[in-house]
Amino acid sequence: MTTWCQNKKCPERKNQNQIRGNKGNKYYQSNKANSYYVYWCSETCRKQWFSDNADVCLRAVGEIDKQILPLEDAWYVDYKYNWGTDQHHTYHLINKLQGIDRVITQEQAQTPEQISDGHGWCTIDNTQAKQLAITLGLAS
Repeated sequence: MTTWCQNKKCPERKNQNQIRGNKGNKYYQSNKANSYYVYWCSETCRKQWFSDNADVCLRAVGEIDKQILPLEDAWYVDYKYNWGTDQHHTYHLINKLQGIDRVITQEQAQTPEQISDGHGWCTIDNTQAKQLAITLGLAS
């Protein structure tokens, strides 16, 4: 991870916390990168950087054509925290294209590593969700 905000225009924001130097020799400097934004100090700097560099990024990576997710691959697992019930954590196996929303157990919704990490919101990926749907007889 980088130490400093990657937006070249960051010092131009002229925030009080960016002032450095001694009397008579003061200047504005970039903010440190925030661990949440990884390469930028804030959402504002991230948006400005992307606005300035979007064309370069698209040329480097290449544009993609329209993507389609077929009916049989539209399975995913969702985590919901319910404040008003005795069972606060619920997991759902969902395929909105087929109108299916089935409550499943934590053991079905998470890998053993995810369960041991204690992060309830982490769930299995979409490929694993499709396999679970097949196992439960909801898909073929």
